[in-house]
Amino acid sequence: MQRATKTGLFARLRHLLSSPSGIGVCDLDQGLDRIAHRLGLEGQPAENFERNSHRAEVDVIRSRDVSRSIYYAPDMDGQADPGEVVWVWVPDETTGSAQERALVVVGRTRQHILGLLISPNSQHATESTWLDIGSGAWDTSGKNCWVRLDKVVRVAEDAIRRQGAIMPRRRFDRIAHRLRNEFSWT
Repeated sequence: MQRATKTGLFARLRHLLSSPSGIGVCDLDQGLDRIAHRLGLEGQPAENFERNSHRAEVDVIRSRDVSRSIYYAPDMDGQADPGEVVWVWVPDETTGSAQERALVVVGRTRQHILGLLISPNSQHATESTWLDIGSGAWDTSGKNCWVRLDKVVRVAEDAIRRQGAIMPRRRFDRIAHRLRNEFSWT
């Protein structure tokens, strides 16, 4: 009996993999509905998720006021760790409207991550509180970017979007070096 079940499963997988469209749209929708049900998200329109992410509580704190031990430990284990790049909706300083921005994670608490803002704005090249980190997965246009060192963004971990981007070790070490030398991090 068990052998017949395995054979049936393999036959179905072979059929799905050999068909031009792979898994059918109906199967995919059913699977997503099951996941939403298990997460308690059924009946909520998709646009609510984006709208809720705009309401994330973001605190901006002076780097010196949250100084701590800094270490490089990116690990794609489900939690954002120092060295990873994440995205969060933050208020725009000029318009007040929310926009999604990249942060490099430099620390964490139980429910919050601490990150430094990444910006592709070339005006930061001459500002002493910004460090050139070059281009990377944090900016899809491939522009050179800078990270702000004097302010730390604290945000709930469930309000971030992860994409699997990691700051290269040498660039993270440059950030850590500046935080240690100028903002009392250890």
